[in-house]
Amino acid sequence: MHYSRHSTDLLLLILTTMRPLRSFSQRFLLVATMAFLLNSASNGLVGSYLALYPQLVLQHFQLWRLVTFPLASPGIAGMILLSMSMFLFAEELEQIYRKRLPLFMLGLTGFLGVGYTLLFQNSMLPLIGAEHLSFFVLTLFLWSFPRRAVEVFGAHIRGDVIILVSSFSFFTFSLVDVLLNKAPFFGLVLQSGLGIFSGLLTVFMYLQAAANRRRKIREAEFPMIPMDAPFEPVEEADYLPQQKRYPAAIPQHYQAHRAEISDEEHANQLLDKIFSQGSESLTPAERDFLEKYSQTLK
Repeated sequence: MHYSRHSTDLLLLILTTMRPLRSFSQRFLLVATMAFLLNSASNGLVGSYLALYPQLVLQHFQLWRLVTFPLASPGIAGMILLSMSMFLFAEELEQIYRKRLPLFMLGLTGFLGVGYTLLFQNSMLPLIGAEHLSFFVLTLFLWSFPRRAVEVFGAHIRGDVIILVSSFSFFTFSLVDVLLNKAPFFGLVLQSGLGIFSGLLTVFMYLQAAANRRRKIREAEFPMIPMDAPFEPVEEADYLPQQKRYPAAIPQHYQAHRAEISDEEHANQLLDKIFSQGSESLTPAERDFLEKYSQTLK
């Protein structure tokens, strides 16, 4: 299959404008783009060794196909969608989910590969493409940062607008390809639906974990008194919490508060604050802490 010069130039432009490869999303995008270009140059030969064929996995034990099929994408629309999701949104998500985001993506790919192999053992239709990863990242970003603006070659555009427009364009292009070229659509529907569902499930589980963490903190600060506990009168001065007086300087107050909890606990509190109040609610000191803490995890 041959591709236009403009499509290849667009992918190369995205790669050349990337910052140094310091995140998983950038490294994955580089590998996916190289695989796409090699597959295009070899007329699909490289993709045939990466695509998921259930029979080859079960009968010839070519197990690498369970996780390499996202790199076998032959379509320029799917590759552009993957490049945009990794280039614009995945790196922002890594600041919240940190090293868990690559594990989520690997687990999603393995789950889809194993499930497809077991359900369609006799099928000759291969599973190719990374649409499940693209829509997973887009859904995760849309619910994590609903009003966040991203920088697109110097212009700041709202992320939800980019996601809606790009998703509509991708599905429109895919529908035209199915109608005109009779391209298979089952894999596309399966991957897109699984990616969107996994993104929503991840956000729900993270919000539930954050709510449980806040509940445990409240229970530790204000423990429940058993109903059969003996009554012990207390003085009003002992019952009411004492008012703390903090220094006027904000940095000293911030450092005094930081000394009471660990870095991981404080990072979790700030991430909960982002989910509940938005990233704009962070103070400059809190932003600096998250930046420095994220660097220690890389």
